[in-house]
Amino acid sequence: MKLLIPDKFIPAIYCWLALTFCVFSACNNSQKQTEAEKQIDLLAPTDRLSIVAREKMLPYADSVYRAQKHKTPYLKAGRLMAYSNYYDLKAQYAQSTPYVDSAIAIIANQDLTDSTWTNYYFAANIHKAVLLFKTGHYSSAINIYSDIKGLADRPGNKCRIGYKLDNNIGLILYKQQKFDEARRYFMLAYNELKECSADKYVAGYEQQFLDNVGLCFVKQENADSALAYYRRALHVTIADSDKFSRDAVQNNVSKQVSRGVIITNMAQVFVKQNKLDSAEMFIKKNIVINALTFKNEIKYAQLSQLYLADLFDLRKQYPKMKETLASLRKSLDTIHNDEVELGWRKSMAVYAGKNNLPLEELKFNNRYLAFKDSLNEARLANTASDISKELKAKGQQMDIILLQKDNELSHLYLWITIALSVMALAIVALVYYYYRKGKKKNDALSLLNSEVSEQNDKLEFAMVELEKSNTDKERILRVVAHDLRDPIGGVASLVDTILNDDLPEEDEKQSLRLIEKSLGNSLTLINELLVLDFGAEQIKLHKEPVDINETVIQCTALMQLIADKKHQQLKFTPLPEPLTVRIDKKKIERTINNLVGNAIKFSPAGEKISINLQQKNNAVIISVVDNGIGIPPEMLGELFNKFGNTRRMGTAGEKSFGLGLSVCKQIVEAHSGKIWVKSEPQAGTVFYVELPLGYDI
Repeated sequence: MKLLIPDKFIPAIYCWLALTFCVFSACNNSQKQTEAEKQIDLLAPTDRLSIVAREKMLPYADSVYRAQKHKTPYLKAGRLMAYSNYYDLKAQYAQSTPYVDSAIAIIANQDLTDSTWTNYYFAANIHKAVLLFKTGHYSSAINIYSDIKGLADRPGNKCRIGYKLDNNIGLILYKQQKFDEARRYFMLAYNELKECSADKYVAGYEQQFLDNVGLCFVKQENADSALAYYRRALHVTIADSDKFSRDAVQNNVSKQVSRGVIITNMAQVFVKQNKLDSAEMFIKKNIVINALTFKNEIKYAQLSQLYLADLFDLRKQYPKMKETLASLRKSLDTIHNDEVELGWRKSMAVYAGKNNLPLEELKFNNRYLAFKDSLNEARLANTASDISKELKAKGQQMDIILLQKDNELSHLYLWITIALSVMALAIVALVYYYYRKGKKKNDALSLLNSEVSEQNDKLEFAMVELEKSNTDKERILRVVAHDLRDPIGGVASLVDTILNDDLPEEDEKQSLRLIEKSLGNSLTLINELLVLDFGAEQIKLHKEPVDINETVIQCTALMQLIADKKHQQLKFTPLPEPLTVRIDKKKIERTINNLVGNAIKFSPAGEKISINLQQKNNAVIISVVDNGIGIPPEMLGELFNKFGNTRRMGTAGEKSFGLGLSVCKQIVEAHSGKIWVKSEPQAGTVFYVELPLGYDI
């Protein structure tokens, strides 16, 4: 039986890795970034999420975009590219294309003489061309490559983007079955890459180009040369295993997926050489890598499953062939793949013929031929163009346009020089005139300045006192707003429940007790604020013996009412037995409510939040664990500082005053305790409070 040649394993499977790296690293390579340019770095984690948690890409990009008050072109284009990449990875090319078109429209209006915008413009256009390539619009992809080749061939850009463009041109030629020309472009890209030393994380490109050359040799029936290049590519994944990406997770995924592609290509050569045991082992290994280990890359395992079915046909192992084709059908129903769909229909017809099922054989043969005809029509329309000739013609057109531009600029620079000279003379005359006029007024101004200076000294003293007074008032209002919001919100929820639900008498009493307790806590807080000295660092405590389990249970019950609004669940894990500690109960409840309230605010809807108690020596540790958006590293040092700038919007747009954690720190330290936090962006947050028991045990 004739095996399918691995067209689908053309290294375009790595294009998304190349694209995301190019887009975001381009912004990081700028030697001097403005504040606007730095905003694009906030979106860099979407690159990592595309590997480890693809469904979180768009929510993260949207949250970053909304959080920035000033929407720079970098941020707008970066968010659009994140959307386009997401739909590209899901093979939803029709949804992906409008987003990259919008991004290109923004980037094209920027200063393309700037290296950062040059790289960004190149990456967006390459992505657009890749989408056209994947959908069979080769001529349109060629036009884009032609337009940006002049940009890529500039000396300053050769080591950043030139080799990527040459590789993509090779992919077009490969698809057009011009294997000699394609191999020449792949080797050109490889040699250009080896001459560049700007970035050491290029192992993915190096093995990709070598693998491409091997594919060309396979098409030209040169198995020995193909195996030689495949082994060189496989060696890169071993020798340079830490040079696929700066991020450790992305590095591992890229390395393993690359290795799986290479060994599958080698397996096809082994089949031609009748080394069927080795071929089966290599194909199964790739299926494990791409379908099981890295489930996001299951589409790369589909072709391997088809190869495995064909291999079972060669070995006359028809039950295994049927089982493999059935599994592949389930995968294709989830993620469509034209090349694999065509091969599946052919293999099903072969299976039916080998197992004396003539009606099934006829049905699948008809489906195979119909689908093949539709694909051939698209290929016929797109193999007619000659990319080499078009690139040359486009290059000549570009040279003419550049000469015209240079001539226009020369005339423009001449007129600008004349205008600047005239303006300079006028400015000199004006300066001299106003210098003479100003000199006469200097004496009068000196006397007036001395009087103003004396008045300023008096005003400055008054302003300092006024500013201090205003600061104290503002801080009082912020504390009141922050610490009364959650208890009053909980009371409102309880009252609504009592009014609108027909509750049992016992539940109604329990709700009323919670209302009474919450209002009592709020009244105590107001009384404290009336006598509070915000200039003092010490907090007065009224300690009493308290069952810490019962205290946290009450806080959890009240805060669950707040969490219900976001469909979140609070899970409390108490100590196995009651434990009495000496604390100021109301202030510790205030601290716990603040920490749980923050977890609710910065966690997505539907998430679970854990509150845990643990006894350690003569202390009890309270931990609040969430799976929310986490805390950026640059904020961690400011988190407990009452003058720090750590205010952020919650996941549902909730406001933040940036004061609650500083109050928590004062309360805990007044108890001779400790408070600390562990957090990573997009990986959740854990706050810890350690309180001494207050007793010798």
